[in-house]
Amino acid sequence: MSGAPRVLVVDDDARNRGLVCACLHGECTTVEAASGPEALEIAGREPVDLVLLDVMMAGMSGYDTCRELKRRAGDRLLPVLLLTALGDQLDRNTGLEAGADDYLVKPVDRRELKMRVGAFLRLRLQDQQLHRQLEELRHLTALKDDLVALLVHDLRNPLAGVLALLDILRADIRDPQLREDAAQALAGAARIRDALDDVLRVRLLEEDRLKPTLESCEVAGIVQEAVASVAPAARDHRVSVAIAESPAVSVPLDRKLVVRAVENLVANAVKYSPVSSTVEVATRIAEGGVAIEVADRGPGVPGALRAAVFEKYGAVEQAGHDARRGYGLGLYLVRLVAAAHGGRILNRDRDGGGSVFGLWLPAGTVP
Repeated sequence: MSGAPRVLVVDDDARNRGLVCACLHGECTTVEAASGPEALEIAGREPVDLVLLDVMMAGMSGYDTCRELKRRAGDRLLPVLLLTALGDQLDRNTGLEAGADDYLVKPVDRRELKMRVGAFLRLRLQDQQLHRQLEELRHLTALKDDLVALLVHDLRNPLAGVLALLDILRADIRDPQLREDAAQALAGAARIRDALDDVLRVRLLEEDRLKPTLESCEVAGIVQEAVASVAPAARDHRVSVAIAESPAVSVPLDRKLVVRAVENLVANAVKYSPVSSTVEVATRIAEGGVAIEVADRGPGVPGALRAAVFEKYGAVEQAGHDARRGYGLGLYLVRLVAAAHGGRILNRDRDGGGSVFGLWLPAGTVP
């Protein structure tokens, strides 16, 4: 609040308004209104930091005026203190139900009134500071997202050239070891490309600018495509990936988005699986839709923290155990893809140890 705080005194009795304004003289700037509609007109026209409101007024009551003031304030704090001769508990309850922040019974002690007004003006100032800080954070976040998007855009073109050259080199190399090295480099560059693409997908989904392009897709084919994409990483970690026999079912979905989501689920499971273990991918019909679940034998996630691994840059650490960290965007993208299809994420403990991550997609069209 800039300058002296402004207090709106609302009472249909001019003498009462004069007494209150005299009590607050020197503490703040007072503005007077003789009715509820006049108070609403003043509050809508000029800044007001606190309202002292009589209840028993002709026409629009103080309760109705309070409700409308609070409705117009929205998520901003506009303290309203009711001043009235009505002191019954029922009257107090009615005032609080109308949104009043405090209730003072006439005749009001001058010192108490000053202290109450001072306390609520401090709350008002803190609320304004908090909203300014939130606006600054939103601005900084937008700048950060713009910078990330610019970097991703500038990196994708040269990376595409690297991928093409590595592919050509791999095909022309005769030495088996060098050919394997080129293949590893190509796989690493491809993972970088996928990570950059995830950044773009996440931003577009967050801004509701990437709408799913629905087509009828066989779920088993999507799972097979995703597992094949992660196979090189699984070999590097010496982890097997097994696809359980799946029901033959087709659902309307965006193939590219869901394939990428399943890839992230499998890659996450492979990353945290112990050597020589098996990651199992299963599809089942459930609740009028299809659930795709990926089970691993890695460290589990405490129930209270399961949602954290699906947060943006979220992380979960377990004291005394290996940490299952989620500093990237992989599982967050899974959550966004599920939400974009009207579905949801899945996460539970696996029998015998480990975790099951997945997503459920509705069998019908996206609402």
